[in-house]
Amino acid sequence: MGIDFKSQDGRTNYLNEKLDNLLSGINASYGQILLDELVIRLQRTISDFNDEVEGIMGELKESSERRSQIMHDLMIEKDGSTGDGSESSTDSDESTGENAEMSAWEKRLEGK
Repeated sequence: MGIDFKSQDGRTNYLNEKLDNLLSGINASYGQILLDELVIRLQRTISDFNDEVEGIMGELKESSERRSQIMHDLMIEKDGSTGDGSESSTDSDESTGENAEMSAWEKRLEGK
């Protein structure tokens, strides 16, 4: 006998069978009323749980997206700052050592 937990009816039938076994010792007139109330409360509890999990997962997704955007922004900012700093130091090295050569070379180009 296979139990189908994927469908709502399968889960309800499973719970009804188990609860019937548990309530077999209770008076027949109260058994069905208690069983119906228990099923209603279980469904409400499961529904509330699913809603809470969906809310938590949504918040987690938003938090992850924000964290990813912050990391992306920081990486761009870091790349931009190191790129500017390395270029300026390279430019200053080139300008001090090769300034005379570039000037002479530029003068030759201007002459042509």
